[in-house]
Parts: sequence; C-alpha cells; structure tokens
Amino acid sequence: MKLKALIVFFLMGSMSLTAQKSYQLQSPDKKLQAVVTVGDDIRFSFTHDGTEVLAASPISMTLQNGVVLGAGPKVSKVLKAAVDKVIPSPFYKKTEVQDIYNEMTLSFRGNYGLVFRMYNDGLAYRFTTKMKNDIVVVDEEADYTFSSDHMAFAPYVNSKKATFEEQFMNSFEQPYVHEPITKLNSKRLMILPLLVELDGGKKLCITEADLEDYPGMFLNNSTDKPVLKPIFASYPKVKKQGGHNNLQMLVEEREDYIAKTSGTRAFPWRVFIVSEKDKQLADCDMVYRLASPCRLQDVSWVKPGKVAWDWWNDWNIYDVDFRAGINTETYKYYIDFAAEHGIEYVILDEGWSVNMAADLMQVIPEIDIPELVNYGKSKNVGIILWAGYHAFDRDMEKVVKHYSNMGVKGFKVDFMDRDDQEIVDFLYRGAETCAKYKMMVDYHGICKPTGLQRTYPNVINYEGVHGLENMKWVASTYDMPLYDVTIPFVRMVAGPMDYTQGAMRNAIRKNYAPIYTEPMSQG
Repeated sequence: MKLKALIVFFLMGSMSLTAQKSYQLQSPDKKLQAVVTVGDDIRFSFTHDGTEVLAASPISMTLQNGVVLGAGPKVSKVLKAAVDKVIPSPFYKKTEVQDIYNEMTLSFRGNYGLVFRMYNDGLAYRFTTKMKNDIVVVDEEADYTFSSDHMAFAPYVNSKKATFEEQFMNSFEQPYVHEPITKLNSKRLMILPLLVELDGGKKLCITEADLEDYPGMFLNNSTDKPVLKPIFASYPKVKKQGGHNNLQMLVEEREDYIAKTSGTRAFPWRVFIVSEKDKQLADCDMVYRLASPCRLQDVSWVKPGKVAWDWWNDWNIYDVDFRAGINTETYKYYIDFAAEHGIEYVILDEGWSVNMAADLMQVIPEIDIPELVNYGKSKNVGIILWAGYHAFDRDMEKVVKHYSNMGVKGFKVDFMDRDDQEIVDFLYRGAETCAKYKMMVDYHGICKPTGLQRTYPNVINYEGVHGLENMKWVASTYDMPLYDVTIPFVRMVAGPMDYTQGAMRNAIRKNYAPIYTEPMSQG
C-alpha cells in the first residue's frame, strides 16, 4: 500500500514537472539570457555572460474580483520580435537614443499577458490586460530573488514612522546605506532606483519606467533570504489639507486597492539594468527607451537652461540701496545678475504668493510679477514660479493660463511627497496642462523620474534626490561628497535630477556647519 502511494506521488510530481514550460529570450549581443517558466505560477530568471543576475522570481497581479494574473497560467500565444530603431531625444543627454532590443510577448487565457524586453544592458517586463471594463488592482506581487546575499546601495524613505502606511508620505530623498540585502532594515521602505552588487564587479540597478495611471513601486526585504519585494501605496480614500504651509494633501485613510484603471492597458515596466563597468550606468538610456513616445506636436518652445536661485542663500544680497528680501527690487537684482552671467532664468521660490492661502492667484504686495517678466524679457531672462502642490492642483488650468498669458516660462511644483495613483495622475495632468500653454515644469518634492520627460518634453526635471539644499540643515558628520559621487550611478540612471547644485561657499567636513541663511556645500 505504501509502495503504491509512493508511485502515485512520484507520477504526480512528474506530471507537474512536465506541465512546466520554459521560454527563452536573449539580448541582441547574446550576453543576457532570460528564462520565463510557466507552471503553477510564472517565474523569470536571467544571467549575464554566465553570471546570475536574478534567480527564479515569481510575479503576479491580484485583481479585486479575486482573479490572480499569474496563478495557474495557460499560455495561448507567444510572439517574438527584434527591434532596431532610433528615438529623437532633443532635451536629453543625447540628441538621439539607439533603441535595439529583442522582445517576447506571452499571452495567457484570461485576457492578460506579459511582455519581456531584452536590451544589451538589461531586462524589463510589464503586465498587459485586455478586459472590457475598468479593473481594480489590489496588488502586484513579485519576489526578486538572489542566490547570494549581495551588497546593495539602498535609499530608504526619509520617513521613520512605524508602518509602511505612514512611510508612503515622504520626500524621496535619502542617502544610501551599503549593506547585504538580508541586513537591510525590513521595517523601512526603500525607494528606487536601488543598486545591487553582483559577482565579478557587475551591478544590477532596479527601477521602473512608463509609470502612468498606477502607483510607484517601493522595495522591501521582508524575509531572511536575499529577496526584494515590491510594495505599493494604496489609493487615497480620505485626505485633508495640511502639511508644509497648508500646501499638501495628507492621506488619512486609504482604499483596499492600489489602482482603479482601464481594463485594456499596458502596466509600468519593471526594469533591471545590468552593467559590467560602472560608467555604463551613467550612460544608460533604459528608462528613456521604455517611456511612452512624445505626445507633443511642437516642442520648439521648450528651452532648458540654468536658474539663478533665491532660496538657497535666503535672499541675502549685499551692497544694495534697498532692503533685500522677497520683493521686486531683489528679483530685479537677480535678473541683472543672470543677464550678466548668461543664466537663462530666475526663479521666484516660495514666498511670492500669500503664505498659508494655497492660492497662486494671491500675490504678496511686495511682488509685481508683470513688471519682473517685462524686465526679464528686456534682459533675455525668463521667470519661473515656485508652486506648492495643492495650490497648483486646485485650479490648475486657470493658474497656468493666467501666468502663461503674463509671460512666465514655467513652474517648479513642490511638496507632492507621494507617488500613489492619484499623484502619478497629477504629474501627467500637470505636464499636459503646462504643455497646452507652452510652459515648462520642474517636479520637486516627488519620486524619481520614470520617463515622463520623453512623453512630455516640457517636464525638464525631477527631484527625488537628497540634494544640495540639505546642506542648510544636515549635521556636519554627514558625508555629502560620498553621496555626490554615488548618485550618478544610481539615482541618475532613472533620468534627470534637480539636485539644486551650485554653492558660493564650500568647506571640508571639519570646517562645515549648517547655516540656513548663509549655507555652504561640503567637499
């Protein structure tokens, strides 16, 4: 009887093994090899020239109706394609980007699919769905699995609150810890990009691209094994106005899902960039390639440039015959300085609109924006306006149209401090609305870029970095130079970076002190 049971068990195990099917994909240069295994679930793994990048890692997506995309999967169709094209990139670090990859699309019963795309410098995958009505996504799951406990450069969220729910509200700017994956703090969310050191000096940079109508991804190592898991903020249910100068919307309660979205769509790319040499990370174009194409017919009016920045030195200027501060005279001085030194723009940072009102139509009496715009125009210097998130969002079209008609060139929008689906939607609405009135956008107080600057080239910059501004208050023990030489190979892999660089005072660490009104850089 026991022998029969053993034979039956062995046969069942054999049937399970034979039910698995594997699908292979390789990079154009054949160095990267990926295997997608479809059995009871869907797993993918890949190697680079014999070096393991990821071990078999399960992926799935759970819908509110109980359907799990990836559970008991049945492949209905497999399509493969090879692509070799060039993407124009007029406002990028290159004037054009080579887009060369091999792609495999797996279609499954149940009206969903997975697209795997392999470049010479990495792998990306995304879910797709073809369902008639809107769908509600409860979660997107994955275990990004490593066979070895590799060292990682990981930036935590800068909120140290107890729960992930509380940590979702954060400014996305933290220095890196450099620790083995299993030693990372499992009670802290980690922001992207995150870098893993592989064998043989190779690196793996994990991020995402084409993030639209969906929340951004955090990572967490909630097991005692070298595994990184994605975590997503649920959709806001109850909010209240508050936060910095009443300019934020604070989430008090969230829904039990992460996204309500179209049933027919492609979801964001999960991106795994591999380098043999560190310089390849600084040169990587993966996020730009994976972004949705440009949606603007005319981009001739988009004029990137440098900005003379008032806030850094607390509006302190010397040897003038007027009282320096947030007033028209001070900004004319800035315009003169910018004109003399070939700086294209002057920014009016926080303070030009009435404090605590969260209303960009209320300008303080000390500021005359039309006069500044006209004075700047006479000197070939444009004006950029700072805007808090809620003040900008509450009447976006009216505000953008008003200041565009006045001659203002763009907005620096700040203090979103979230990347749930609602905020991601705001980023696209803001980009589209500003483009309609030929205004540029710099998104400050937000997560890393995911390619929006390709889709809407008027989005000139993103923060999502522990920038120079922190030198106004961080302790002298902090090693800013170490961070400065790390971010080009991690954070900047995702795209442009509003680091707010450029200090007139500098000190080595032992001489450095955080002085808010007369700040210095360190290094």
